[in-house]
Amino acid sequence: MPMSEQDGAGVSRRSVLLSAGAAAGMLGLGGHSALQSLTRDETDAAVEGLFDETQVLNTACAPNCRGKCPLNVHVRDGQIKFVEPQMTDDERYRRGCLLGQSHVQRVYSPKRLKYPMVRADWEPDAPNPGGRGEDAQFEQVSWDEALQYVADEMRRVRSEYGPESVFFHTGSGDNGMGTTIFGRLASMFGGTQQSWSIDSNVGVGFNRITGHGFFLPPTNESADWVNANTIIVWGSDLFKSQFQNDASKVLDAIESGAKLVVVDPVYTTTASKADLWLPIEPGKDTHLALAMIHDVLAEGTYDDAFLRERTTAGALVRGDTDEMLRMRDLEGDADDDRVVGIHAETGEPVPLEPDTYAAVELFGEYEVDGIQATTGLSLLEEHVADYSPETVASVADLDPADIKTAARWLATRGPGGIAPSYALGRYKYGHVFGQTYAILLALTGDYGKSGTIHAQHPSGTTLNSGEYGSPDGAPGTQSLSMHEVPAALEDGEPFPIKAIYGMESNMLANQFPNRQRWHDLLENVDMFAMADFHRTPTVQHADIILPAAHWFEREDITDAWGSHPHISHRTKAHEPLWDARDDYHIIAELADKLGYDDLFLDDKRAELRKIASNDDRFDFDELRRKGNVRVEDEAAGIKYTDPFPTDTGRIELYDEDHPVEDDGTVLDLPRPIEDRTAADHDLADEYPLLFMQKHSKWRIHSQWADNAMIRKFNAEPTLDIHPSDAQDRGIDDGDYVRVYNDRGEVVVRASYNEGMRPGLINIDQGWWTDDYVHGSHQDLTHMEVNDLAPTFAFYDVRADVEPAPKDIDTSKYTAPESADWLEGYPNGGDN
Repeated sequence: MPMSEQDGAGVSRRSVLLSAGAAAGMLGLGGHSALQSLTRDETDAAVEGLFDETQVLNTACAPNCRGKCPLNVHVRDGQIKFVEPQMTDDERYRRGCLLGQSHVQRVYSPKRLKYPMVRADWEPDAPNPGGRGEDAQFEQVSWDEALQYVADEMRRVRSEYGPESVFFHTGSGDNGMGTTIFGRLASMFGGTQQSWSIDSNVGVGFNRITGHGFFLPPTNESADWVNANTIIVWGSDLFKSQFQNDASKVLDAIESGAKLVVVDPVYTTTASKADLWLPIEPGKDTHLALAMIHDVLAEGTYDDAFLRERTTAGALVRGDTDEMLRMRDLEGDADDDRVVGIHAETGEPVPLEPDTYAAVELFGEYEVDGIQATTGLSLLEEHVADYSPETVASVADLDPADIKTAARWLATRGPGGIAPSYALGRYKYGHVFGQTYAILLALTGDYGKSGTIHAQHPSGTTLNSGEYGSPDGAPGTQSLSMHEVPAALEDGEPFPIKAIYGMESNMLANQFPNRQRWHDLLENVDMFAMADFHRTPTVQHADIILPAAHWFEREDITDAWGSHPHISHRTKAHEPLWDARDDYHIIAELADKLGYDDLFLDDKRAELRKIASNDDRFDFDELRRKGNVRVEDEAAGIKYTDPFPTDTGRIELYDEDHPVEDDGTVLDLPRPIEDRTAADHDLADEYPLLFMQKHSKWRIHSQWADNAMIRKFNAEPTLDIHPSDAQDRGIDDGDYVRVYNDRGEVVVRASYNEGMRPGLINIDQGWWTDDYVHGSHQDLTHMEVNDLAPTFAFYDVRADVEPAPKDIDTSKYTAPESADWLEGYPNGGDN
């Protein structure tokens, strides 16, 4: 059979298409479902016979959605027919969404990458970096050829520039062991890996106060959320984007009597279920948190016992140095770093020990041994005097009574908390909010108790791989934060990046801000290889394409950080289709070509067993047999029960380190800082609309963007815009519009949305370049970061909107033609 018809060992294009059609039918998308043959006239025996032939395998879905849901895959006649949630030992975590159950469409998609390919105009000696991009053409090669190209280029770059000039790039596309295995090769080679400049803003600010947090801070296991009496969901639509575990537990709490407060400039699905919705002006979140602190102090609803036992509220701050007074300042013992408070009965200075109740004054100014000092809580009270609910209400466009209600519920109804999302960290100075709400929760005593909440999602559990990623004799890796990579690509600082091997990521050409800038930067790379199972925009910009197996086509282990306390096992449903390969075998063969013959075992299961042996909380064979096992560790249960990992062992309301932001603001206490959301920003007049890119329930970041079933319901990108903003610009609902600013432009269809604040527009994130009529939403964004918690500010963007040029070709949506790859599809691709 010719190659055009025979697409891999024993798997023809027609058979895969028919399988996709059968799967689509089973999921209600047209075609002929196997189950449709079960008419009323057929016997029970026929039904039982059908299911007797079905094998049910355990697996897990693990994109970066926080669900990490264990799944069952039903396989019959060697094909995946159905996907459903898998039972866990705790029914509260038996979850799964429609995206997870649509994996059948991903496995059998004819749009999958099928063969190793090399860009037609790329050669090792003549890389032609300008040839990369949307128009690049590729030629099929063998696996041996493709991996030899990669290995040869990695060796050449190491010889000419040093091993750190080879960038081992990964994203969050899967939570299996692929990244762990990839890291082992990177460590042996001595290359560079990235650290994160995405979503770490809020957690870093929280960390300054508590010693905990990077992305978001730790929070109680979600099963405990039912015990919360007040839940403030801040900047998150978790009923739309986190509905597997987080949302279900919030609903449980509501049914048990909890009050739900939602702070969001958009009337979201979550806001529609709230007892109180605060439609805040974008960028004013720190103002609001300070107003709530003001109200708690003014009303005296703070938890004074908690403040004395676990915070520095009663610690004295010196007036001469603005540092906390310590015992060494009084007694001359240079090693006594304990901070000092004033005993409420004796008036004498006493040291504050971690997690030890101290009967100290919380407010006041005192003179101790000739040193003038003020309590930390008095300094905070003085600081928030300018942020009364009435004052902030006018700034944030809120009702002061609603601000007071939210503060009163949090402070007086028993345990509760605040569940912020990453959205707040997508404003340039979002870390100040992290600092502020950490203090607010300290005032209300919401740490270390059942029913307290500190973040949008629980910590879940992470598999302990021990020293697996650092094999004997390995030189180890360098690390560059994402925002530092452009300098390495363009200027060679601190070292050049000349070769990239990427996997599990669509960031470099699609998800990172200032998309066109990244495209230009990639021209400084001699070799760019990507492993994936779909032809994403990032894959399209590569020189060498390596078709990876779908999750259901390989055995693996997944953990559940950011979700639930289980480790899961993936059983291979069938061999990879076409000429795709398991990432493990791709990496292992590349290691062999690099001369690391003994780095990986030939048997992947044996390698997984080796990784799992580093974690003594579970047994690998039991995991394979059961599908998932619950593990107990510090990530489970109630958080913040031990002394805080700060200098004092307490929550430090006052930051004596006096961190200074890039605009000169000193953050010993939280002070609101705004970039493009500020009304007086330099771009405000020219680009009066604030632009954001919310998470969509139809995608996990950019995954599922080309899923046939999902596109039935979410066919094209749209601009959410308030009718008043649209009508002021002569735009009707459904018109194509041009969204633009000083950086770039994108053309999309406008969608009237009265749930948007006037002045705020949105295009859901995750769309691929090909999905747009013109441009991309990431052409509007920038790469500016702050000094203290450098994080890409995807929401700190200004733009304007106008009707699209009349000559823009919108036929891909207004008069679509069936794609070539849909030939033979049961419904011909018609909608």
